[in-house]
Amino acid sequence: MIPASSIPVAGSRSGFRLDWGLLKYGLRRDAPIHMVVLMFAAVLWPFIGAHPMEWLLTLISRFTNFLLLSLVTAIALRFCVYVSHLRPASPIRQLVADAGEGMRDGFLERWLPLALTSAIFMVCFAQFKANIPELTDGFPWDATLAAWDRSLHFGRQPWEWLQPLLGWPVVTFLINLNYNMWFFFMWGMFFVFAAQASGATGRTRFLLTFFLTWAIAGNLLALTLSSAGPCYYALTVGGADPYAGLMAYLRQADTVFPIWALDVQDILWAHYQSGDADLGISAMPSLHNAMAFLMVLASRDLHPRLRPWLVAHMVLVFVGSIHLGWHYALDAYVSFAVTGAIWLAVTPFARRWDARFATAAV
Repeated sequence: MIPASSIPVAGSRSGFRLDWGLLKYGLRRDAPIHMVVLMFAAVLWPFIGAHPMEWLLTLISRFTNFLLLSLVTAIALRFCVYVSHLRPASPIRQLVADAGEGMRDGFLERWLPLALTSAIFMVCFAQFKANIPELTDGFPWDATLAAWDRSLHFGRQPWEWLQPLLGWPVVTFLINLNYNMWFFFMWGMFFVFAAQASGATGRTRFLLTFFLTWAIAGNLLALTLSSAGPCYYALTVGGADPYAGLMAYLRQADTVFPIWALDVQDILWAHYQSGDADLGISAMPSLHNAMAFLMVLASRDLHPRLRPWLVAHMVLVFVGSIHLGWHYALDAYVSFAVTGAIWLAVTPFARRWDARFATAAV
């Protein structure tokens, strides 16, 4: 549930102005997140190799997109509140009025620092991830991960155990649909926690775990265990391909229902071969699984009814990551362990930090 205080509402008379006091308060409130991101960027900067002007233009684009996405999300959620609860006589007029009052009441000041921090993080993350194959001379871990997967799962690849249950084109299509919905689930959870008032239970814990998981799992471990994933096994390892049967089935299923994973996999590989630095390939660990697990952990701080739905989403993401050829099962296991460890590690500090701001006046 989104607290009423987190959605722009009418009633302020402050006028359109930049509230520097509120901006400073927002910076203090999220100081741990800002510090983590700035240290992350400082460590990665020597390995990115981007031209400063190119990096700046990309940063501006990410920053603008973050603010626009936040605004669209806020408007959409507020409209849902109108339809389900408030039912004003003129929803559009009320929506415009609330949006204006939200801006006057410090909406930009509350979101501006986090938007900039998130933009810096994602630019550094994406550019470093794209450079991982160059730093590791390709994908040296695929053969090992495939062998470990087979040994861990009683002499068969995990997709072979799942195939009798999932190997139906309509089932594969639905699993792919859920997999593609992952971003909207993740963004929705991020937005809700970011929009919460200072001191809200679990806010700092979620945001710290979110950024640290992307940094540690998505960059550090991705560099240490550089791999492309089962769908690219034949292209990176050579020899007998234990995933040939899976990819053949997916291509056959694609003739019945659209299996979008195949198109994305082709696009990513084409960009990799062309040396495009905007997109990167990295399988281990799985950020899809890491974020799906984080959403389950964080759901307790929002609403108890959310957890069963998010558990179902996590299970489908897990089996989908294997069934669609994106990941080895070990990619998911490692991501669960890393996410859980980070969550537990930041909890004591995050609780103290949120308690500090729970009763502070803006």
